[in-house]
Amino acid sequence: MDAGVAAVLGALAGAVATTGAAFATGWSAREQAKIAARGEHRRQRRDSRQEVYEEFISTASAQEAHAARFFLAPVPTDAEGLTLALRGSEGADMEAVWNESHRLWTELLKLSVRVRLAGPGMMSKVASSVCDCSHDVMESMMTVDHGLIGGDPISVRFEKGRDRWMKLDEAIDAFIEKARISLDDDGTD
Repeated sequence: MDAGVAAVLGALAGAVATTGAAFATGWSAREQAKIAARGEHRRQRRDSRQEVYEEFISTASAQEAHAARFFLAPVPTDAEGLTLALRGSEGADMEAVWNESHRLWTELLKLSVRVRLAGPGMMSKVASSVCDCSHDVMESMMTVDHGLIGGDPISVRFEKGRDRWMKLDEAIDAFIEKARISLDDDGTD
């Protein structure tokens, strides 16, 4: 092989190596940018989820606390005992107690839509469960006084309502646990 051909082949090999190195560097930089962008997207998504979950938990907990002052009272055996349970120590108007319970349930429904949009899918199911339990508690507070459950005595209606209130507490705990799992997911699975 003469020197001219060797020089041309050497230059060609150098050009191919330089081009290969440039492609490898470009590909590596692009992959690093994708990883950084995915990480930032996950962080932003996690932050927005956490905010929605916190609002949902706060509202559900307010509903639970509102009902607690009613369902933690001694079991009423007559209308007078029921009035005391409904009004609580503050002497609240019964209509105001029901209206607040309804307002909290309605707010929870609105927040559940935001939870469903924020995802992931497992959160939709537990949010629905909390909303269902919240509705049952609201309904129970009204039912105990109005007697809408098939003629049961006040004490039986009250105990049924108390059971529903405890289910709301369990549903909130389940939501918190699923939210924790959702927020801890870093996408590496």
